[in-house]
Amino acid sequence: MKILTYTADNFWRQLEEHLSLREQETSSKIDDDVKSIIKDIKQHGDDKVIQFAEDFDKIILKKNEIKLTNLNQFYSLEKLNKETIESFRLAIQNVRKFHEKQYPSDYEILNMDAKLRSVWKPMDSVGLYVPGGNAVYPSSLIMSVVPAQIAGVERIVCVTPPSNNLNPYIAFLLDELNISEVYQIGGAQAIAALTYGTQTIKSVSKIFGPGNAYVASAKKQVFGKVGIDLVAGPSEIIVVADEENNPEWVASDIMAQAEHDENAQSILITNSNTFAKKVLEHIENLKKNLSKKTVVEISLKKNGLIVIMDDLKLSYQIINKIAPEHLHLQSKEKEIIFKNVNNAGGIFIGDYSTEAFGDYVAGTNHILPTSGAAKFSSGLSVTDFMKKSSVVEINKLSYENLSKHVENISDVENLDAHKLSVTIRQTKQN
Repeated sequence: MKILTYTADNFWRQLEEHLSLREQETSSKIDDDVKSIIKDIKQHGDDKVIQFAEDFDKIILKKNEIKLTNLNQFYSLEKLNKETIESFRLAIQNVRKFHEKQYPSDYEILNMDAKLRSVWKPMDSVGLYVPGGNAVYPSSLIMSVVPAQIAGVERIVCVTPPSNNLNPYIAFLLDELNISEVYQIGGAQAIAALTYGTQTIKSVSKIFGPGNAYVASAKKQVFGKVGIDLVAGPSEIIVVADEENNPEWVASDIMAQAEHDENAQSILITNSNTFAKKVLEHIENLKKNLSKKTVVEISLKKNGLIVIMDDLKLSYQIINKIAPEHLHLQSKEKEIIFKNVNNAGGIFIGDYSTEAFGDYVAGTNHILPTSGAAKFSSGLSVTDFMKKSSVVEINKLSYENLSKHVENISDVENLDAHKLSVTIRQTKQN
């Protein structure tokens, strides 16, 4: 892991250079390919769904197989680990309990005798992209479905790349969460199908879920026709720890992010060179037993960073600059730092609060802004599956209170019809 010293004259420039190494270059070829895929799905629907399944996924699909109607064929409760099933059910329960508090309230005010209301309604339909292949995350399905259900979305659609062996825990959770609309379609073609619809798949209002570069490009290209959640980048964490913390625990926290992806970013901020050295030694020792040892090694070599600074209370400056997806505060100054942190997706406080609890069972949502997006966005919540309308009700009294002001502003903006729509009502009509 690269080491930077906070007191160095060029620290902020060095930090900027390090962060820029992880920025994904926009591939014009991918964008062009995706544009072509979207056009094909829009024009030919199911025929192209079937063709792309064979071309990209090496799966022969029939039209009546695009929709998965019998998820039981992919799993058996008797064969699934019973303790794991209970863990998933606990996760659903805890995520639901936390997110139920997010349901927004309508409100009403009387303003110069005009009745004004703000009214929240669920979206009619949403599409949830569930990755397949090597990146299978049943927990992400829970994080997406539960807040959508709390919001009251009537039609929740899941799409996942076609496979002869759908992950049994994904299949189980789709049943457990009562998702009846599941389609075998992945990649950019899934995003296009959810946007424009096919003969089998009806379009949706908003699309959620992570995916590869083709999925990300497709979401960017269809935005406006449908809503999208965000364009997710590689996972990231900042851990703040001092010499009084357990270096072995901190090493495990660093590796827990690094194993996600070779482009994942793990940063340690500490006030002790000795502690940093101990953390690195423990990483060397602990990674030997990891199934994703190579991914961890490449990730830490490419994007791993250690920042040494004398006063950890000032670490909030670095944190707010980076705006990490995850932030784990373990040092004794954790409460002071927390009060000054403005930009972070999910914050974990204390030695025992490893980020994995947030990923799975604590109850908060693990779908969080990445790549600095925490400066302007938040983690997934119930309101992402809803929209609000403003309601204006003008009676005779409020008309008299407000009409002259509308006329005045209409004159300035030279919008005569605006003014006319008010003044015309000054004459009594039957």
